[in-house]
Amino acid sequence: MDDMVDFDPDDDDHRHWSEVLVFPHPARLDDIAMDYYFRSYDGKWSEQTKRAMKELGAKGLELNSNWALESQIWSCRGCGRHKREIFRKSSNGILLAKLELHHDHLWDESLRRAEKLLGPDWRENLMDGATIVLDTIRALVVRFDEALVCSECNAADGKAKTAVGADMPFSFAATEIATFVKATPHQDHEIDVGAAKSAWEAERPNFERRLALLDMLLGDLAAGYLQRRTEGRLRIDRRMFQRVGQSEVLYDAFSRSAKGTANAGLLQSMRSDFLARSVQKDIVRKERQKTAVRYPTDEEYQNYVPEKVAGKWMETGDDWACPCCGRGKRSLIRMSSKKKWTGNIRAVVQYDMLLDREEIALRERLFPRFPNDLHLQPMNWLDVCSDCADIGPRLGQSRRDLAETYLTIEQMKASLAEVVDNIAHEIDFDLAGEMSGSNWRYRHAKEAVSAFGALRNSFRTQMEHAADPEYLRKNPYLRQDTFLRLDSILEWDHLIEDPQQRKDVMTMFKDGDYGLMLTWPEPHGETF
Repeated sequence: MDDMVDFDPDDDDHRHWSEVLVFPHPARLDDIAMDYYFRSYDGKWSEQTKRAMKELGAKGLELNSNWALESQIWSCRGCGRHKREIFRKSSNGILLAKLELHHDHLWDESLRRAEKLLGPDWRENLMDGATIVLDTIRALVVRFDEALVCSECNAADGKAKTAVGADMPFSFAATEIATFVKATPHQDHEIDVGAAKSAWEAERPNFERRLALLDMLLGDLAAGYLQRRTEGRLRIDRRMFQRVGQSEVLYDAFSRSAKGTANAGLLQSMRSDFLARSVQKDIVRKERQKTAVRYPTDEEYQNYVPEKVAGKWMETGDDWACPCCGRGKRSLIRMSSKKKWTGNIRAVVQYDMLLDREEIALRERLFPRFPNDLHLQPMNWLDVCSDCADIGPRLGQSRRDLAETYLTIEQMKASLAEVVDNIAHEIDFDLAGEMSGSNWRYRHAKEAVSAFGALRNSFRTQMEHAADPEYLRKNPYLRQDTFLRLDSILEWDHLIEDPQQRKDVMTMFKDGDYGLMLTWPEPHGETF
């Protein structure tokens, strides 16, 4: 847990009241602590999951986010099984713990029919509020709300529709799935086709009427009979009845308290941190079979254009080489399983170390509550081949325990187990995961450089605006008001008490020269 700062329990200021809040760090909790802090949820850390692994003799685990975000005592509305009965071992020995959000496919069909009837650009071509009207239409024609069911019930919906010849936009509700599945603990469902057909035939007239209603309403939308005016519309998260409510007051108080600290990002990342600690997707990797490499001919290479985002490929010369694997353009394209050439040049984010001592001193003075043990330059984009660009995403898919995956270009190179022209890379994911996990300091360092850049850019924009002669003619007090506003930010948010130092910061932001830091006295610990 993070230390509380500037909290005085003896504070006798009756203008406000305080409550100490404690937030857990999921990445730092052992399994027992995870169960204590997240007792309403589930994950690879729960005793129930560990017990199922042992009882079913599984050698790996695939537990998805829906499972983790639901109670350990949850039961499926379709088949009636509890979580402990839903655990199932796959043919390759992986314990499956998966729940799915089951929805009425008429929701998707509504959008497809809208695009078919109104054209792909209907959002731009129709009158104001058309998208809101379409969402209303979609909500009207669907038969049931999104429901959480076990993965076997979700799969049974598709199997049953195929077996009875139901229209594909049709979906069985969870209560209807319950009438035709034969559920067994730790097994996939069997389907009673006769019962499924009865459920389909009973609902078929209503489904066809819903389709007719959908087409009629879409026709009225296209003809301009339906409109939703949006003048003065409130943001969905700023409804009047929500203002100065619990959520707004709590979040605003936290934001003010955590502003300019590493804690500011911890609340936003709580969900991803929890899921990284709870979700798992073990993969049984098979040894790659050695196959004959298909090399592009001169004609194939000269005529090759990537199907998506081809601009960078076309702009890059034939002498380019990937800075990660070293392959050139001709060597990186490969034949896909669909017998089509694939491959591209893509950009990955990289962070270089900041070595400017003057800027480092200013950052630490403005944001002293960041760890400040690692200083980065703003992110830059590095062009690599598509196989190298996929290292991070593939690592994230195989290592759900990593809250985020970041590898330097040197680490990306080190993770390449085998590089061969015109075939996909073989990646050492164990090494890549170890290196990415060791980069945890980058997380707060990236937040720190972002906070510094946002503050600097905000100051520059406001100062440039205040110096514009046109705006000064309209408001002769603009320069003075802007200075006072920025001065108060430095005094109250960044605790710079000396007025001259606050002026110096504004000058440094304006000119981009942080040398004035050399004239400042050393900060005193308790002041900051």
